[in-house]
Amino acid sequence: MKRPKIGLALGSGGARGLAHIGVLRVLLENDIPIDYIAGVSAGSMVGAYYALNLEIKGMEDKVKRLTKRDMLKLIDITSPKKALIAGNKIKSFIKDLVADKLFKDTKIPISIIATDFCSGKEVILNQGNITDAVRASISIPGIFSPVKLNNKLLLDGGIVNPTPVDVVKRMGADIIIAVDLTIKHPIKIENPNIVQTLMQSFEILRTQSAKLNIAKMNRNIIIIQPNLLGRLDSYKFYNNEFIEEGKRVAKRQLPKIKRLLREWDKKKGGY
Repeated sequence: MKRPKIGLALGSGGARGLAHIGVLRVLLENDIPIDYIAGVSAGSMVGAYYALNLEIKGMEDKVKRLTKRDMLKLIDITSPKKALIAGNKIKSFIKDLVADKLFKDTKIPISIIATDFCSGKEVILNQGNITDAVRASISIPGIFSPVKLNNKLLLDGGIVNPTPVDVVKRMGADIIIAVDLTIKHPIKIENPNIVQTLMQSFEILRTQSAKLNIAKMNRNIIIIQPNLLGRLDSYKFYNNEFIEEGKRVAKRQLPKIKRLLREWDKKKGGY
């Protein structure tokens, strides 16, 4: 019997995207196959690593060795007329993580989402250099400099599609597992600085966009929503708590995932 194709939509969320690692660990440990991945921003980084290696423990080990000092070393201040961070050191980090591979080197298909700065349209990257695609997808407005790629100036894909369920569906997924990292609780902050103001403004945009996109998917979808406690921790990539939270919520959704797979089997080919 033909099994359903499973697509994984890994949403944007800065360092909170480390929750994707925890989710993938649980899916792999429970033999849930992944056939397609659509990733945006932090989700593109985690998704690219998995699509190339079909394992996630290696990335988890690397992340868990990161310290606050390591992350500070990745900050390269640029001209305030362009952005706060140039992003060249981050690009080197991504290049090392994905071994500077091409999309054709992946073991399963992955689409990485960015935003066209000039038109405001979604750009789906699935050819060429993965490092360049991920660097474009993480280009948070005002924080990172935009990336020029394929004759386009690209920004963070989370602007237009923070939880890309529709992209992975178009790739061929019958069942979608989506990891949504948009706002679930109000943040607790009284006197925001400029970075926090930029980040929270971006979070609000992402949340409204994700609600609209997910609402269009009315069946064959499991939404995994880590409880990130209303915190604005977009750059604390040394916080292993996010990985553990990803594991926790994925385990909680396992019965639903397995039930959906059983229902598909009973229907012999799905809906």
